[in-house]
Amino acid sequence: MMKRKLIKTLLPTLGMILGGFFTSAAVQAQSCPSDAICRYEDTPGNYSGNGPYGYDSYTMPYFSTPGGATVYYPRNAQPPYSLLVFTPPYTGTQIWYRDWGPFFASHGIVMVTMDSRTIYDTVDSRARQQQDVLDAMKGENTRWGSPLRGKLDTSRFGATGWSMGGGATWISSAEYSGLKTAMSFAGHNLTAVDFDSSGRNTRIPTILFNGALDNTTLGGLGQSDGVYRNIPYGVPKLFYEASNAGHFVWGGPEDANRFVGELALAFQKTYLDGDTRWAQFLDRPPYYVAKFEKAFIP
Repeated sequence: MMKRKLIKTLLPTLGMILGGFFTSAAVQAQSCPSDAICRYEDTPGNYSGNGPYGYDSYTMPYFSTPGGATVYYPRNAQPPYSLLVFTPPYTGTQIWYRDWGPFFASHGIVMVTMDSRTIYDTVDSRARQQQDVLDAMKGENTRWGSPLRGKLDTSRFGATGWSMGGGATWISSAEYSGLKTAMSFAGHNLTAVDFDSSGRNTRIPTILFNGALDNTTLGGLGQSDGVYRNIPYGVPKLFYEASNAGHFVWGGPEDANRFVGELALAFQKTYLDGDTRWAQFLDRPPYYVAKFEKAFIP
């Protein structure tokens, strides 16, 4: 009788362990698309902290970018690498969001944090500067002395930004040829002149983050909602509005809450790297959710 009770007690626990094992094994067993970047040391999952790779950084050569930029790259991951360029908010500088650099680099993705020419530049100007930095990073793949010489997959570049930098990203998502992904945090387009900031001409996978407590003209008033709705039918898109977040909590993968980093990483792994094993983790967070919508996500 005691043995039967013990077995009944242990069966649920054993089931959970075996279930987790087989789920992990199934993820690992999924094949990598032939043109994708798949890193098997970085097992697909929900991560908001640094990954398995060490990272280094360097400053872009003087005058090679409009306002300067810092490049965070994996130290011991096998190339080629995909790449993201992060564009600052109004009055913001790289120090505001530098935590995103080590986060993505340690998961095998190069992250470039850029400064705008001046902290007061318009959305439209930031978009042009973001595109200049994307061009400069393509040059890093061939520049003698670059730590990334020959290590970049220049067909897998993405853009991201916060507030006005998010609006700039929406413009680039429609205008920069070959861009793979767009990601915005509390995006702003109310002062943008370029129609492409509306999302209507976006043709690439886009993820938008916003905070329910953000009622400012900087990133509130339904700006991200509107862009999400405007992105055309058939384009993969995801919108997460965090119930606990305002406008100034997007400087790192866990600043608003850990689900921001988890979704950001899974999205870039899926669409920037093309590693579709990560798509299953683009799910609604269990809490801190004011709004969660997605469309055409596999």
